Amino acid sequence: MSIIHRRVAPSQNAARVAKRRTSRGRLDLTGCERLEGRSLLAGDGHMAVGMNLENIVDWSPAWTFTDAFQASRPWIPQAVNTVTGETIWDTGSARPLALDAHGNVASLATWTNGAGQAMRQMAGTLMFRELDGAYPAGVYRAEWDGTGTVTFGFDAQTIASGRTPAGRNFADLQVTPGSDGILMRIEATSPTDPVHNFNVWMPDWGGWSFVGQRWQPGAAFSPFHPLFLARLAPFKTIRFMGMQETNTSDIRTWDDRRDALAIRQGSGSEGTASEPIVNGMALEYMVQLANDLDADPWFNMPHMADDGFVRNFAIYVRDHLEPGRKAYVEWSNEIWNFGWGFEAARWVQEQTGLPQYAGLDNWQVAGRESRRDLDIWTEVFAGQTQRLVRVAAGWAAVEWVTNRVMEGMDGSFDAIAIAPYITPTDDQRAGYSAATTVDRVLADTRANVATSLEWTANHARLARDWSLRLGREIGLVAYEGGPHLDGRGAAYQHVFHAATNDPRMGDIYRDYLRGLDAAGMDLYVDFQFTGQAGAAPWGDFAKLHRMDQPLDTAFRYTAVVAAADGSLWGGRPAVPSAPPPPVAAIASAAIMEGSSGRRLLAFTITLSAPAAQLVTIRWGTVNGTATAGRDYVAAAGFITFAPGQTQRTVGVWVLADRVREAHERFRVNLATPVNAAISPTAGFATGLIVNDDGLTRAQLAAAFATLEAFNRDAKRRT
Repeated sequence: MSIIHRRVAPSQNAARVAKRRTSRGRLDLTGCERLEGRSLLAGDGHMAVGMNLENIVDWSPAWTFTDAFQASRPWIPQAVNTVTGETIWDTGSARPLALDAHGNVASLATWTNGAGQAMRQMAGTLMFRELDGAYPAGVYRAEWDGTGTVTFGFDAQTIASGRTPAGRNFADLQVTPGSDGILMRIEATSPTDPVHNFNVWMPDWGGWSFVGQRWQPGAAFSPFHPLFLARLAPFKTIRFMGMQETNTSDIRTWDDRRDALAIRQGSGSEGTASEPIVNGMALEYMVQLANDLDADPWFNMPHMADDGFVRNFAIYVRDHLEPGRKAYVEWSNEIWNFGWGFEAARWVQEQTGLPQYAGLDNWQVAGRESRRDLDIWTEVFAGQTQRLVRVAAGWAAVEWVTNRVMEGMDGSFDAIAIAPYITPTDDQRAGYSAATTVDRVLADTRANVATSLEWTANHARLARDWSLRLGREIGLVAYEGGPHLDGRGAAYQHVFHAATNDPRMGDIYRDYLRGLDAAGMDLYVDFQFTGQAGAAPWGDFAKLHRMDQPLDTAFRYTAVVAAADGSLWGGRPAVPSAPPPPVAAIASAAIMEGSSGRRLLAFTITLSAPAAQLVTIRWGTVNGTATAGRDYVAAAGFITFAPGQTQRTVGVWVLADRVREAHERFRVNLATPVNAAISPTAGFATGLIVNDDGLTRAQLAAAFATLEAFNRDAKRRT
């Protein structure tokens, strides 16, 4: 899930939904290249590991750019009363700013207030706000063009100013990091030569000086901070969902995009009256970051984007992403999520009312919209489809929804993506209070790893089914994952935060990652790289709370890095030769039939030893003298054993009647084990339905004796 720090009002949601085009022509892909299977695994046979990046916002602790202005807050329209000297911090929509096409302030307004006093407009912005000092101290260099008055404040003190030999304005800022951050304010600007083209370069780092580096595509230097790159270096896939502001994106056409010439690369989650379009970071920067890291980028197509945007985006990636890199492409994000800030789900729901989608549900519509965009990528990448992985994103907990989306995509995908988070269940939370201990939260989180692994195994089977159906390999990837301890404002929220950052969570994380690998995950993309510290209602997903955080305190970051660099696997081979896999056996069972309704006959499946990896086994009923539909309800499915588990049960409904008949039998077979073997002598079980209709007392006693003897013998055999 993407963490949105500002709520989107319902009226804004409705307006954005209305902006989406209501129909697009289907692509004629006759003669286009049929895609072959993709290789998603890490080189050692274990799952590959990637990372989700945080939104570009001024309150992020990520030192993303060497030019801090690129992550500054969208302009805050301010005003000063020229009579009283009072400053209005934010005039909001009452007095929006006049901006040029790149986001520079074109002019500042003046007006008279209700008291007849002259008001003068100003424009402010913030950098590194509310981070409790988690950004570099030292001298920052600000430069800009144009004529006007620009001031700095809060954590920044101007120690020198003037003009450079090249004619640019400059200010050297001594910054002492605190929670206020760096304030920059345009107090006056010339309408004919407005101040513009701002840079605020960070202090020298590790021998690098960044002053004067004004990045554009093709530059010989990177726009990204060296420590940001270094701490991302272990991850070979980078998902840009957050940086693209996918969940609240307003992009419809190519003209709506943010480009490399924009004065900043962040838009926040809502937009403002002065900068209303939410469009995230420029594609040029994203491709540059992937190339800098030698990583595969993962892009999310905005849910309202038209064909022209998608095609231009794909062409740029094809032509500028370095050879050897492949692009993962997903349509929108979590189209099943109706939580606040997730606009695509509501937009999809509205599309179900359109004539072309009559009779389709949300998941089918989402599948068709996904196919439209991904078919464009297929066409653009014709002849080099080994560089493209088209993602069918689903719902980890609801396999049916995932499959429904895939059906709507009609084969236009190469991998299934889910988010198998781990978290205490709602039932467990119901017993929590402010007095709940960290120990309990950690124990509950660890216990629920098995559920996430079962979701993963279910989707691994779905991937295998679709591989057979399409005649090519379909991978399984995690678009997000990790601990999801969202306190939701409850009294135990602080306990969740403490548990998330407890050293023992690192151990849970390692076991969770080992389990995902064993369950068939090809690529795991963690959520997320950076974020503010603190007990927030939505939880603490950040692997780093500051860019220079000591790694001996970054327990979850080091766990994910261990999976990324392979050290988590301990150098063991992907398929160990020893010890032998545990052997699965199923015990026969018997039940008295009854005269009405139905009764559940339980069968116990055991493993001969605890498994180190997730075990899955298919089971199913087969007629004997008993007939499915008349004597029992046919059943089939998969049973999953989490690492360490040795016993599970499955159930078959027996149908009661009043017909006097002989005792009847059916079988339950075990098959297709993963990480286990099937017992040659106990790989099937008999279900005995003992008739109890029309019997004398003596016959009934004999029937009970038959039942008890059968169950004793079944237990002994197993």
